[in-house]
Amino acid sequence: MGTLRSAWLIGSVESLPLQFLTIDASPQPIATGSYYLYDTTAGLSLLAKVLAAMTAAGVANPVAQLTGSRKVRLASSASFDVTWGTTLLRDLLGFSQGNLAGASSYVAADISALVWSPGKPESPMLAPLGVRGHKVYTTFQSVAPYSGRTESVSHGVREYNRFMFPSVVVERVRTASEAGGEFGRWFEQVAVTSSRWKLYRDVQENPASSAGVTLDTPLGPYVYSADRKGPSWKYDRSRGFDWTDLAVDLDIPCHVVAEYA
Repeated sequence: MGTLRSAWLIGSVESLPLQFLTIDASPQPIATGSYYLYDTTAGLSLLAKVLAAMTAAGVANPVAQLTGSRKVRLASSASFDVTWGTTLLRDLLGFSQGNLAGASSYVAADISALVWSPGKPESPMLAPLGVRGHKVYTTFQSVAPYSGRTESVSHGVREYNRFMFPSVVVERVRTASEAGGEFGRWFEQVAVTSSRWKLYRDVQENPASSAGVTLDTPLGPYVYSADRKGPSWKYDRSRGFDWTDLAVDLDIPCHVVAEYA
């Protein structure tokens, strides 16, 4: 499969506890905080924190990036080793293969549970393409019965959106192993925990690429909008595939929230 254009939903982990990794025998901390796997603001990006740790450990020309294959890549111009202090950080980055040694470039074995790609562009149902959401005003209005004089009391405004992804191939939705890249795994990691996420548009994705991917200004941050029963999603087979497990229609309701401090 060649290059395709897709939306990417990149989630976050809220209040990540202090983490450690040892790079070339140099222990390096990842401070407690709330981080997206990747973010344009370095202070909110877990990959930026890993890059800073590599730099502090003296790794030559360090690289910590998301690739076109949706996987994390750590690289240098010289060989370096990484020993994970906890499985939490290791698994968030997708390095289920364990500690890293003897090479100058490492690509994660799994796609991080903080990343989901439907393999196609988004279809926003409440706002035009490229617009964050539809504003709903929490305003109460009273009208005088005779004069018609009207007064309003406002309690703010909220933004909502709903992203539709029709006919998503089932491998990107749910698998038996859920090793990474499936919507079900992203939903459990991000949506169920009410963690923030952002949508990056028109990402040039290539399953065979280990090169860094370009991520432009995102939409968001969003939180999944759960109904009264709590966060849930429907496995809805696409029309024409009702009796097969080939394609699924996904509906992601969400609302805009304030960014992490």
